[in-house]
Amino acid sequence: MISLKLQPKQLNAMKLLITLLCATFFLSQGIGQVTERKVALSLGEQNAFSMDYKDAEKKMVEKAIDEAIKNYGKVKRNRKADEWNCLQCQAPAVSSSPLNIYYKIEEGKGQMTSYIFFDDGTKFISSENDSDAAKAIDNINMSIKYDVQRMVIEEELKDEEKNLKSVEKDLSKLVDKNEDLHNDIEDYKKKISEAENDIVKNLQEQEDKKMEIEKQKRIVEKVTDALNSVGRN
Repeated sequence: MISLKLQPKQLNAMKLLITLLCATFFLSQGIGQVTERKVALSLGEQNAFSMDYKDAEKKMVEKAIDEAIKNYGKVKRNRKADEWNCLQCQAPAVSSSPLNIYYKIEEGKGQMTSYIFFDDGTKFISSENDSDAAKAIDNINMSIKYDVQRMVIEEELKDEEKNLKSVEKDLSKLVDKNEDLHNDIEDYKKKISEAENDIVKNLQEQEDKKMEIEKQKRIVEKVTDALNSVGRN
């Protein structure tokens, strides 16, 4: 049996490699892929390129798709059908001829789903009837996916920055409280010192008062004796 003893640098390099591999694996699991399916459109049920966006808000997906599609032409919204369209768009990567692009967004549990339709004038494009165009559309969808992911992470970053400010504020309060407590201690020390001096003064005043009492007692006795001796001579 062969035993290998790795040096600290080798161990660190191996740990880093494992970490990177794990991160790549989990990221690839979270990215998702473009799928195709028949989806209802204002023009009837047509082939759509579908993409899921985990933890995304609808406005994020709308913005990302709008930013991507408006590069090809003017985007308009069909409120009645709850869909968007870009008619006679120029998307050379997909087709040399003008395209009609339609898209809609569906809200699900914990995610959004987009459906984008490409009509080249003769057909709604799919991987079966135009594999090259479908690949280009997949790339467009993946680019949109990354844009949405960035927005989701940016929103998470804002929340975490807000949480950071909150805990920093808590720390600031604790620091202020600590300063107040130290100031209280100094005040208490001063009061204790003053009280100790007052105790010494009080004890001395008690002794002085006791002497005054003894003196007054002698005066009382003297006056009493004078009173009792009246008429006895």
